[in-house]
Amino acid sequence: MPATLEQLRRIKCTYKDCFESFDTEKAMKSHKKYSDEHDYCHRCDEDYEDHDSYAFHKITKPEIHGKACRVCGEEFKSESGLKRHIELNHKIDQRLTCIGCRQSFYRACLFIEHLEFGHCSVISASQFQGHIVHKHLINEYLKGDEKYQRFQQKQAKFEAALDPEEEGGIELDGDALEDDEEIEEVKYEAIKPEVQPDMLLPPAAAGVPFPPLPSQMRSASVTKSNLASTLSHMSINGEESEASAVVNSPIVSPLIDIPASPGSRDTSNHQVSIHGSMTTSSTRQLKPWGSRDGKSASSVLFPNAKSTPAPSEFSIAAYDHKMEEQHGLNIMNTRFWDPHSTDFNPERFYDSISCKYYCPFVCEQARDTPADLSNHINHDHRIARMKCPMCLKYFKSATALMAHCESRGARCEINKTDDFGVFLDRLSGGFLGVEEKVRPDHLNNPSALVHNTETGRMERYVPPKASYLQYMVTKPPDWKEPVTTTKVVGGFLNMQRGLW
Repeated sequence: MPATLEQLRRIKCTYKDCFESFDTEKAMKSHKKYSDEHDYCHRCDEDYEDHDSYAFHKITKPEIHGKACRVCGEEFKSESGLKRHIELNHKIDQRLTCIGCRQSFYRACLFIEHLEFGHCSVISASQFQGHIVHKHLINEYLKGDEKYQRFQQKQAKFEAALDPEEEGGIELDGDALEDDEEIEEVKYEAIKPEVQPDMLLPPAAAGVPFPPLPSQMRSASVTKSNLASTLSHMSINGEESEASAVVNSPIVSPLIDIPASPGSRDTSNHQVSIHGSMTTSSTRQLKPWGSRDGKSASSVLFPNAKSTPAPSEFSIAAYDHKMEEQHGLNIMNTRFWDPHSTDFNPERFYDSISCKYYCPFVCEQARDTPADLSNHINHDHRIARMKCPMCLKYFKSATALMAHCESRGARCEINKTDDFGVFLDRLSGGFLGVEEKVRPDHLNNPSALVHNTETGRMERYVPPKASYLQYMVTKPPDWKEPVTTTKVVGGFLNMQRGLW
């Protein structure tokens, strides 16, 4: 059956790729307004090629479209409503990479879930739990009350028993030689050198001027030309030559006046003695700053000196060990309380009077053996649930609390507080940090001239900018690089979990 052709109507759609036609202009505008294929502004009666240009038009016309969204173009009456809409509907994906297995995540709660439930092949769930416990313990000690003083008392006996000195002995107050009066009366003669030095006296001590500098070579060349005629009438032996006996010839004195260079400070003429100048110049040695045949000045001045060895590389471990000997245990980057860590030493909290091991946490319980102390730390000081400090809700896991904090549209505004970064650091065990940034699609918002009805003037209007929270993966201060072990099982390599 042949297709039937519809008769073209009087008014065609204004879009080039649309072939619809209508009887009235009102019907055509209604078609463009409700069609998903057209980006048409029915208030301004303007057509746009794509959705981005349509949304761009809305944000530059606040007197007509109010506070419009830069992403979808939805209109709002207030700026707070616009920002809430962007936070709920236009979230920006994060780029979080695990420092253990290098797996990437686009949400902070998914990254915390990866660590908390043991999905990471390098960082175990117990290790992540230990980082969180360490943060809470340090927070309790740094509150400024008597808790940290009590912690120092628990390990005071262990610190007193340490002796970093290897040589031993005692140090005397003062020097016994300084108190002996007979030594002060003894007078010693100065030691004389056995061999006289062969070094010649410097030119200044020998009465000979220093050679001219390069800046004075021009004046020296003028002086040489002036002295050429004078020296030709003189004898080396100090006797007058035959030319001096010639009629009307000038009599030359043994001292010759040399005019100073124009750039010199001394304006008086210099006198140079002719007698003995030839013998002194012949025995003069070259200066180290002169011709050295490519050698450095230090090698010419001190030929037998040994080269200074290059400084050794700075070792953080050696520096921490030295600071621990001088100032005691560093509780910030040391897992002194964790039985699963190599930093744990139960003898540090042993009381020799009561013969018991005190708990390193903020509790006064003591155990008889190190095994009982480890069992007490692993069970009684494990964090079972977490609490939001803003809305006071309890959560069974760190993942649930992180999802609660990451949802900016919720009633709780914990993520808008000034110390949210501190709380996030304690929540994640030091694995996450946060920074508030402007959305990338709001960085280059255009400005437009808008008529102000109150002042009656044209003023420049800048659309509001929305921000978001950029999470970043960080390393905890007590982090230690894991040491991976390999084991061959059936001819295949089996990578074991990292050990701390």
